[in-house]
Amino acid sequence: MKKSVYHRLKDFLPEMKGVYGEIARHIVENPNMVIEMKITDFAKVIRVSPASLVDFCKKLGFSGFKEFRLALAQEISLLESMKPDMERISDVFRNYFDFAVSEVRESLELVNDEAVTKAASVLMNSSIIEIVAYGFDTVAARDLFLKLKQFGFHVNFFENPFLQSISASFLNKESSLVAISSSHSSRDLLDAVNYAKKAGATVIAVAPPSSTVMDLADVSLPVYVKTEVLSEGGFLTRFVQLFIVDLLLLKMIDMNKQRFKDLYAHFEEVLRYKRRGDRGVF
Repeated sequence: MKKSVYHRLKDFLPEMKGVYGEIARHIVENPNMVIEMKITDFAKVIRVSPASLVDFCKKLGFSGFKEFRLALAQEISLLESMKPDMERISDVFRNYFDFAVSEVRESLELVNDEAVTKAASVLMNSSIIEIVAYGFDTVAARDLFLKLKQFGFHVNFFENPFLQSISASFLNKESSLVAISSSHSSRDLLDAVNYAKKAGATVIAVAPPSSTVMDLADVSLPVYVKTEVLSEGGFLTRFVQLFIVDLLLLKMIDMNKQRFKDLYAHFEEVLRYKRRGDRGVF
């Protein structure tokens, strides 16, 4: 099944520059104009060449403008949702706490204990853990990285997409990769996931149920927010992601309490040494 126009635009918009960025902006702002006009007329209105429009459509995975326009017509209401609803944002602001609690509670109902236990078991037995995420999703990624690092796990997290792919390519069958995404999903993230799978690593996905990375994952922890404040995320999704990070760590501790007790004692010993003013030898 092909990914929707909305999801493709959402994933590729941050990467689109120059003429392609202008085309994307016009489509998001005036989707109805696209489906009502021929390619030559639309190109003239937005001051680009028809060839550039065709190339743009192909970059999104369509055969050409005609196929793109047909797909767009079928989901015009979804594309409209990419525009910020300022009235909606004002309503959310006035009662943000109740709104957030309701949305997060509903989302967490999708996460079952079996999946959390399986993911925790994978992490417990991994020789190397790779974490990949971008943008707003790096908040949860950093949190997971710090939690695992303080307990002595061999864990990596790079925000640079090239380093993420390079590091993922050196994983092995005894390692795992955690992909955290609120999108459907970016090419950079999918590159890292594919490198990890090729290396034989186990992939854990913390992402929307319909995202591409969920199809590739060995263990799926769905993140779903019914009402997005902004289409780029960053408001509610990070709460759910952080909840899942905490659930994972708590489950890992519960699976081997003595191991984590010893690891935490080591962590505290290092902290005490670092806090001393007059440091001697180790």
